[in-house]
Amino acid sequence: MSDLFSTLVSDLIIALLLFSIIVATVLLTKKFSNIWINRKMIHLSVVPAVLCYMFIFNEPYIFFIFAVFFVIFLVLPHAKSKELSWFQEKKNYGEVFFCLSFAILAIPCWENYRVLAGVAMLFMAVGDSVTGIVRSRFLKNRGKHWSGSIAMLITCLFIGALFLGYKGVTLSIIATLLEYQPWVDDNLTVPLLTVFFGIILPI
Repeated sequence: MSDLFSTLVSDLIIALLLFSIIVATVLLTKKFSNIWINRKMIHLSVVPAVLCYMFIFNEPYIFFIFAVFFVIFLVLPHAKSKELSWFQEKKNYGEVFFCLSFAILAIPCWENYRVLAGVAMLFMAVGDSVTGIVRSRFLKNRGKHWSGSIAMLITCLFIGALFLGYKGVTLSIIATLLEYQPWVDDNLTVPLLTVFFGIILPI
């Protein structure tokens, strides 16, 4: 019991530092007017937390708890119709789904698929952010554009190959297609289905 407690405390200390990075980014983006760029900056701020999940945390529970905290924190403004206007949009729950997908993956993937789950999270946190930033140079309004998909593919190819080799290359293509499809929010499809295909593919 004492060993578990000490590992949880160790993880908590690291998590609080990571939490401060995310919160500082959220507050920083209040200074900027482009809601979609702000969302992508916040996405990028979770990268250190994902890397810690992959390689530093001793248990998945602190990561899971913080992900759930952010789900609750982000859904409440929507429920009260008092969105945090510099990065939240009415009837758009993408940022909630982003945190929810991380929470869903955290514990089940820990033992056997931790790196795979982390790569799927990085595809969303980094790949989708690059997609949005590049796409914004071509479109005035939010939407899909080939430039963003190419940017995401290149970014995810690098991430996938770095951590998963050939399998990561295949998954980066799948993740790009999942981001481009218009039917289900990509904050759910990219992390969750990337892991699903990563598990079932025999590569």
